[in-house]
Amino acid sequence: MSGATYTAEPAKTGRAKCKLCKENIEKDVIKLVVSYEPKGDAAYGISSSYHLTCFKIPRKLSNGGNKCGPEEFVEDHLVMGDDLDKDEIIQKLQEAQLKTKKKKKQEEDGEDIMSRLKLAAKETEEATEPAKKKAKLKSDDEDQEFQQMLDVYRTYTKMNVSELKDLLRWNNQILGGTKGFVLFKVIDGILHGRLSVCPMCQGNLKFVDDDYEKIHCSGTYDEDIGRRIPCSYVTSRLDSKDVHRVLPFYTDEPSEEEKEEMIRIKEEKQEGEGMTKNEDNPVAQELLKEANLLKIDMSTSDGKKKAAADFLALVDGKVDLPANRNAKMEIGKLVMANQDKTPKEIMEAIFSKYSFADMKVEKTAAKEAAFEAACTNPKNAKLILAFKECSKYYFEEGNRNAGSTYVKAIAALTELEEEVTVDNAMSFSKNKTKLPGIGKKSAEKMLEFVTTGTFEKLEEKRAAHA
Repeated sequence: MSGATYTAEPAKTGRAKCKLCKENIEKDVIKLVVSYEPKGDAAYGISSSYHLTCFKIPRKLSNGGNKCGPEEFVEDHLVMGDDLDKDEIIQKLQEAQLKTKKKKKQEEDGEDIMSRLKLAAKETEEATEPAKKKAKLKSDDEDQEFQQMLDVYRTYTKMNVSELKDLLRWNNQILGGTKGFVLFKVIDGILHGRLSVCPMCQGNLKFVDDDYEKIHCSGTYDEDIGRRIPCSYVTSRLDSKDVHRVLPFYTDEPSEEEKEEMIRIKEEKQEGEGMTKNEDNPVAQELLKEANLLKIDMSTSDGKKKAAADFLALVDGKVDLPANRNAKMEIGKLVMANQDKTPKEIMEAIFSKYSFADMKVEKTAAKEAAFEAACTNPKNAKLILAFKECSKYYFEEGNRNAGSTYVKAIAALTELEEEVTVDNAMSFSKNKTKLPGIGKKSAEKMLEFVTTGTFEKLEEKRAAHA
C-alpha cells in the first residue's frame, strides 16, 4: 500500500477534522483515514482524516499506464467493513476527483468566486487595466451581487482566520475551512443572513468548499439511535432567502438577549413555523393548571405509580400517545425521568415528548408545506415525505445501506420537474428517462404510492416503530 493504510469508517465522535477542507467530520459520517507506521523509535504512527468527497487518490498508487481510479482504489487499497456501502463510497470518491479538476480549472480560468474577488480587488487597488481573465457575469443581477460581495471582501479580507471564525461563531454557523472558504461564508452571511435549518429535515444548512453557489443540508443526528441521518437537500445560494436565511448576521458579538433570540428562532423553525405554541394552546394551558393541583409523592413506589396514573388520566385523549404501546408505562418513564421536577415541569416534559392530538393534522400539514417549497415540482412532496419517513426507520434500525437507497431517490425526486404519476413512475428506472438513484424497486414503490397513497414497506416500518 505504498507505506500507507487507507481505511473507510464512520466517524465516532465528530471531533476529527478533514485535512483538506479543515471542517469537522460529523459523527457517524463515513470518513477516509490515511495511516502511516511509526518511524524510528516513535511510539505511534501518524494518521489523517478526510471527507470522502475531499480525498484525492495519490498518483503513486497508479502503476505505469494503469491509472488508479475510485473503483480500483476501493477494490485494491481500501480497508472497509462489510456494513458499508461500497457503491456509495466509490460515488463520493468520484465526486472528489471531479471536484479537484473543476476547482483547478475554475481557478485557472478566474471563474472561482474567491479568485474573482481577489483579482477584482487587486485591480481596483492598483488602478490598472482589467486583466484578461475578467469575471464572467451572466446578468445585471449577478453583476450587482458580485459588486456587493466585492465591497464586503475589501473590508473583511484584512482579518485573520481566527477573527473571521469569531463572526461565524457569533452567528452559530459552521466554522471549518480554509481562510478563503471562511471569508466567503462571512461575506455571504453579511449580505444575505445566517443559514437556518433545512426545510426537509430541520438539520443545519451549510456551504461546501467546492460549491459556493449551492446550500447543502448536513443531515440530523439522532440521539436515540446514536447515528447521523443524511439528507439530500441542495438549493441555490440565492433562492428562497425567507426559507433558508435569518437576519441579522452579527458583525459584533451579540448580547445574551440576542443569543437567546437566535436559539428561539431556530427552535421555532425546527418545530414548524406557524405551529400553535404551548402558550397559545388552551388545551396545554388547562393541563398545566390541572398539573399544578396534583399532590404527588415520589418518595415511595406506590406514590410513583399513583403519579403516573394521575398524569395519564389528565392527558388521555388530549396528547397523542402511541396507540400500540402501554400508555401508562410511557408516561411512567417520563415521570421517573423527571421525578425531581415540579408537576408543572413534568407536564411540560410530556408536551415536549408527545404532540397534542388536535395538532397532529396541523403538524403534518406544516411539514407537507415545507416539502412542497423544497421540491421543484410541489406535487411530488407527499411521495418524497413518504420516502423520507421510510429512510429514517431504516437508519434507526442501523440499516445504513437501505436508508441511503431512499436518500438517493429523494435527491433525484426533489429536483424532478415532472409529476410522478401512475403512467410514468416505472419509466424513471430505465432507458433514457432513468433518474440517478432510482432503481426498479424504488420505482415500484413510487408507483404503489401514487396508486394507493402509501406503500407496503412503509406501512410495515410504521407498525414496527409505533
